[in-house]
Amino acid sequence: MNKLPKLLIIATALAAAVFGQKNTPIAISFQAVVGNMPFNCRESYGGIGSTGSTITVSDFRLYVQDVRLVDNNGNETPVRFANDGKFQTERVAMLDFENGEGNCSSGTKEINKSIRGEVPKRKYKGLKLIIGVPEDLNHLDPTLQPSPLNISKMMWSWQMGYKFARIDMRTTGRPNGYVLHLGSTNCATDAASGKTSCGNANRPEFLFEFFDVSKDSVMVDLKALFAGANVDVNKEKTAAGCMSFEGDSDCLPVFRNLGLSFEGSSTGKQSFMRAGREKGVESE
Repeated sequence: MNKLPKLLIIATALAAAVFGQKNTPIAISFQAVVGNMPFNCRESYGGIGSTGSTITVSDFRLYVQDVRLVDNNGNETPVRFANDGKFQTERVAMLDFENGEGNCSSGTKEINKSIRGEVPKRKYKGLKLIIGVPEDLNHLDPTLQPSPLNISKMMWSWQMGYKFARIDMRTTGRPNGYVLHLGSTNCATDAASGKTSCGNANRPEFLFEFFDVSKDSVMVDLKALFAGANVDVNKEKTAAGCMSFEGDSDCLPVFRNLGLSFEGSSTGKQSFMRAGREKGVESE
């Protein structure tokens, strides 16, 4: 046998090993919590922020992109999303913790507390994900996008781009409303190309060094998100709560808890999400 057929056989065997690798379906679970209590649209929660405010939440949704599983060597494998025509496209998923009941009566009945997809079948030990919408999808006409990117409440009304996270609530000191709307800011559209770019991406990334997809959940904690924030007052001449824009100091503690920089501040360790089991009482 000459060398050429031998090389061909080896190449064919390697290709079979790579492309013949089987994928396995996975579902990554998320639980909305307030401290160590499960989130419920019918409940109010005390002890929030620097003043120990009591909050009632009316909307709690967020977009997730770039989900990856991490193996023992630190290699990251993207999760291939399953397009369900409702909460997931191939690249973006929306977590929806409001169920249209109680304080969330202006919302929708359907909820979504998992991200479903597939990965090559092998051992993994960690999880990475980003809250956000990919930049190349962030400035498209939402009326032409598939669900969940066609939801008007998840869009800025005065600026092209999505609200990556929307948390609307009433607080003791702000009975008319206090919100977190997270999204890219300092955006401008080039007149010639029509392309929009943003100075502040505001897409926080989360790493869970140890995460067993079959057993663990990502706990999404509102109490941790607003730790250190005074949700009972609002900075004068700014939007209610934090809408991500520079000049609004109400955003500083919330961005810190998301692991984001705000107006050049140093980034801290995020506390909004943690890995856990059973009502959010366990953490990494």
